[in-house]
Amino acid sequence: MRRRLTLLMGLTLLAAGCGLTSSVDEIPINEAQLGAGVLEGVNALVPDGSPVVFEEIIADDYGNIAIAIAPDLWRISTDDVGVDITPIPGGGTEQETVMKLQAICVGFCDRQDWAEYMYTDEFSPFVVGADAEVLLDEPLSDPEGRTLVAERPDGGRRVLVSRWNDGATHFFLCEVLIDPADVALQPAFTAACEGAVPLWVGR
Repeated sequence: MRRRLTLLMGLTLLAAGCGLTSSVDEIPINEAQLGAGVLEGVNALVPDGSPVVFEEIIADDYGNIAIAIAPDLWRISTDDVGVDITPIPGGGTEQETVMKLQAICVGFCDRQDWAEYMYTDEFSPFVVGADAEVLLDEPLSDPEGRTLVAERPDGGRRVLVSRWNDGATHFFLCEVLIDPADVALQPAFTAACEGAVPLWVGR
């Protein structure tokens, strides 16, 4: 059930609010939906005894709409770049466990070869540094994407999931920083990021 409407952030890097539109056919909002059983699958990955429950949300960034999955009742803030989703006190996780959704373009918002950017560009968000141990790094499809899970030096996790289309001016990025005390939630957060449907990326 869609319980809240929130704003997905503006652009990052060198461009902000450039107003360019994607060159791909966006998914019509009336046809947009999570995959069958995706939300249920995410919640099935939540450890027994955890109060965290994931819900479907609608995110809108100046007309760039995404159907996404985030923990229910967490705070949503658009004060900074991107939309920050943070736990409420007593919500069952540490306050340092946070989620961020972004619609990102690069330079003049005209980059097309997103696969090259994600895998070889030094400014790609998937460059996690030598102090992190990569636990999972695999491609996604329908649409094209990439998932990376890294263990931080403190034992916490960093989850990065991106979706893109080489005909689109923006890519979708979901990032989760997980406190060491909450690492059991990493599979659920990863599945939540992977289950998002950014309409501007297209099919």
